Amino acid sequence: MKLTGIFGAFQKARTVITTFQEVGARRLGDVTSDHLQAALERWQSVSAEEAALRVTAVKHLFAHGPFLTADRLLVNPWPGRSGHAVAGVVRDAENTTERIPEEIIAPLVKGAVFYVTTAGPDILAAQREHAELSAAHQTPRSCRGNGSARARIEAYVAELRAAGRGVPALPARQAHRHPGVPAVDGVLQAPNVALVARLTGVATSGEVRRYLTEAAAELGYQVGGLRSALSIWPGSGRPWRPGLGPLELATEVVQMRMACWIVIAYLSGMRDAEVRELAPDCAFTEDGPDGRIRHKLRGRVLKGRKLTGEEAEWVVLDVVHQAVALLAAVNDDPTHLFGHKGMPSNSLVLFGSVNRRLNDFRDHLNELCSTPDTPYVPLHTAAPAPDNDTSAHDKPQGEEGEDEPVPWRLSTRQFRRTLAWNIAHQPFGVVAGARQYQHAELALFEGYAGTSASGFAAEVAAERAIAQLDYVEDLYHDWNDGHRTSGGAAGRVNAEFDRIRRELGDLPGIIASPARLRTMLQHLTKTLHPGVLNDCFYQPSTAL
Repeated sequence: MKLTGIFGAFQKARTVITTFQEVGARRLGDVTSDHLQAALERWQSVSAEEAALRVTAVKHLFAHGPFLTADRLLVNPWPGRSGHAVAGVVRDAENTTERIPEEIIAPLVKGAVFYVTTAGPDILAAQREHAELSAAHQTPRSCRGNGSARARIEAYVAELRAAGRGVPALPARQAHRHPGVPAVDGVLQAPNVALVARLTGVATSGEVRRYLTEAAAELGYQVGGLRSALSIWPGSGRPWRPGLGPLELATEVVQMRMACWIVIAYLSGMRDAEVRELAPDCAFTEDGPDGRIRHKLRGRVLKGRKLTGEEAEWVVLDVVHQAVALLAAVNDDPTHLFGHKGMPSNSLVLFGSVNRRLNDFRDHLNELCSTPDTPYVPLHTAAPAPDNDTSAHDKPQGEEGEDEPVPWRLSTRQFRRTLAWNIAHQPFGVVAGARQYQHAELALFEGYAGTSASGFAAEVAAERAIAQLDYVEDLYHDWNDGHRTSGGAAGRVNAEFDRIRRELGDLPGIIASPARLRTMLQHLTKTLHPGVLNDCFYQPSTAL
């Protein structure tokens, strides 16, 4: 079992044991075939996919019986049948993991890259400033009476006035500690005395609070308070966030780690576990055969491998190396790039809850970068389900029966799937893929298309086969609407399309049995070569 999977496995086992107790089996040794069936029916009432996960967990418990000394399953659960078969999950021939729509993945990746290349250095600078202030606070400078402290505070307020800045406000997260303090546009109207005391080297006191409150009547309040400069968000003419204080800084470090995960995962095709198992020294470069520098990551492929995984390399862009360097600067685990000291125990922990953090990062970008009319990462309206689709869940409906737009629910698996799809669904392969994503390095796509122990190349190949099937289906619909094929293969292709239309009972403008149509067109994808001016159904015997 991998480090990244331990918690999830424990949760599944605990759920299984709880269900057995609910259906009457107090201990694992008491479980009978009737208990198994009762538990299965409960899980299936949630969903077939949920039931498959639970059945697999039961099978794992039974398989590990020889190592369980206090209690173990005595009955072999559903022998010879997989969890999917027991639960009744029907596997689709295509990858069923959802792709992230282009209008969502584009701003999300743009925001993540901005964090890595621009906001990240700002955060590191603020971290250094905060560390210096904390060190000075441990050995404070001596203050000679109230006059010296007052002079420092007056000089600080003059500095704020000259810079056009407000008095640092209490962090919004501390509003519950100050129930009587009003807020204006989300900014608490009270001074952050503790931070100002550190910035000026004075002791906190009622006099300092009173003076800052008086100054705020003139200057107003601002978020944050650290002096480190913040870069401009492109196109806005304003800093990427209002300001940084110690609490805001802690939040931004977490968001920066998530941005690094997105950049590494999406621009490498690595799985979540493979990303989080990277070592701090994983980044390196090599000279390619064409003389260009290749940026690479060295890690381990874990899925379907032995416990320790297998060594592998991924070709990436230089921005991925920037993400690795950023993580190495904020994390302090000697073995894991995503390992860091957690609070409050200060022990090393591995960056976790990635699915939740992905959606938190999207919401955070929306808080920082949205306009009054439009969220930065737009909401998503699901495509209408087919009339015969009985599996669609009820969704919130608008006034006219339309689906209500909601935030797209991000998960780690979607990034690899989306990347593979976007590479494969390009008529001109590698070159078109590089142009589509405006990557400066064609090497990135060469790395994707090459062989890799990670299995990503196979996923790209599978997506490319589906892409060709989509393309042939479009050709058929064009033909059915009156467009005829020309060229040496015209007779064969026209005859094939005519046969399919007769069998389906198709009429122009009507789509009959889409699933059956795709099955009947499948064999044509093996010989189709899309071209710039023409599409070729290649036949070696007649080709020029």
